[in-house]
Amino acid sequence: IEFPNYEPEELLSIAKVMCRDLEYEMSVDAEPIFFEYIKKRMTMPYFSNARTVRNAVDRARMRAAIRLFSKAFDQSSDGMVSK
Repeated sequence: IEFPNYEPEELLSIAKVMCRDLEYEMSVDAEPIFFEYIKKRMTMPYFSNARTVRNAVDRARMRAAIRLFSKAFDQSSDGMVSK
């Protein structure tokens, strides 16, 4: 069974919904960057539509968590993390 690929605009919308469902917000500045990333990934082997988007959102979420953790435990930090 073959399914047609989503368009890049549709995949960006899917990513924004995934972020919202995870209680994250994709910034307006991040949207064109993510859009270009999706367009590039669509030309590469093993592109898998929404699964590729899910993997990218998961990686971004993990990197954000690592940044927050590192910031909270930095020697100059008081342990509090804010936006």
